[in-house]
Amino acid sequence: MLESHIMRAARQFDQRQLGQRVADARIESGLTQADLATAVGLDRTAVAKVEAGARKISAVELARLAEVLGRPLEWFVAELPDAVVSRRSAPGAQHSLRLDRAVEKVASDVEFLVEQAILNPVATGPRLTSPRDLAGAERAGEQVRAALHLDDGPLLEIGAAAERLGVLSFSLSLGEHGGDGAYVSIDDFGVAVVNGDTEPGRRRFTLAHEIGHHVFADEYATDLSLADLGSETERRINGFAIHLLLPRAAVTARWRGGGQSREKAIRLGVEYRVSWSALCHQLRSFGLVDESEHRELIASPPTRADYLELGMGFVEELHPPTVPTGYARAVLGGYRSGKLGANRTIDLLWGSIAAEDLPELAPLPREAFQRDFDLLP
Repeated sequence: MLESHIMRAARQFDQRQLGQRVADARIESGLTQADLATAVGLDRTAVAKVEAGARKISAVELARLAEVLGRPLEWFVAELPDAVVSRRSAPGAQHSLRLDRAVEKVASDVEFLVEQAILNPVATGPRLTSPRDLAGAERAGEQVRAALHLDDGPLLEIGAAAERLGVLSFSLSLGEHGGDGAYVSIDDFGVAVVNGDTEPGRRRFTLAHEIGHHVFADEYATDLSLADLGSETERRINGFAIHLLLPRAAVTARWRGGGQSREKAIRLGVEYRVSWSALCHQLRSFGLVDESEHRELIASPPTRADYLELGMGFVEELHPPTVPTGYARAVLGGYRSGKLGANRTIDLLWGSIAAEDLPELAPLPREAFQRDFDLLP
């Protein structure tokens, strides 16, 4: 039974992708090829060939590998969204394996819920042509802000805004080396994963960046930040993200209102919920501070005492684990309807609730018992 189940799945799965799965799991487990070979009873060269996709693997060998690497068998042979597969095959791509694993699972969960008619994401946001320059990125930021009816005010509750635009965003605890974030498209909507262990302003910037990949119909990107210099496309999407969060007109008007530069900057950062580095970058970009003032601001980030003296506090968003509101409602609806069990529901909600938090299920009506009884022979 085990042999036929695994081999059916393996025959439908690209051998190179299977090898990549083995290599990824081995690296995450901190094992060398020699370590893994010894643990499963293979030669090191055999493991190397498996990882390269140059050697077929039997169901028994795969079962041993899964046991040693602490993975379910299905994980090695389950199909991934095309965007994730293409991302992995990109030469020289920089990424976090932990982030890859998270975005794969989230995308798989969402696809499962859609297939089961439990979730029906609706994309209402604009889909734009990728900007050719930073001026185009700023215009795109203005267009998305207009679609969200923001005027010049701050983009608050960015996760809810992303959902309205067709991006289901998940903030998960991925650790110090878990990257910043990732996006993958599924049909006409998308899924974004943000590393919730980064600081709050950075989390918001990361999600704004992933929204950019969605509205520009760009399939997949990972480990991006404001200072990313990986490509011109990424710089433009970074430009879109910062203008989405900090629009020129609002920042300029508030800056020219008088007062000390550092205090004005702190107030802007709190109001618009952006990181200090992103704010200082935008002030310099708008020509509101010169290079010397920019360096002074960067070197003097706000402290807790500053917030107390100004009577302000930085509101955290996307604290992990956070799942989209509509997604959570759909999952709980699936639980109430009996389509999802308790353990599966908790798993799909990424630990945002515990078993004792699940709603009580209504007892089946007496008519249901009578109907079942009537069907007995």
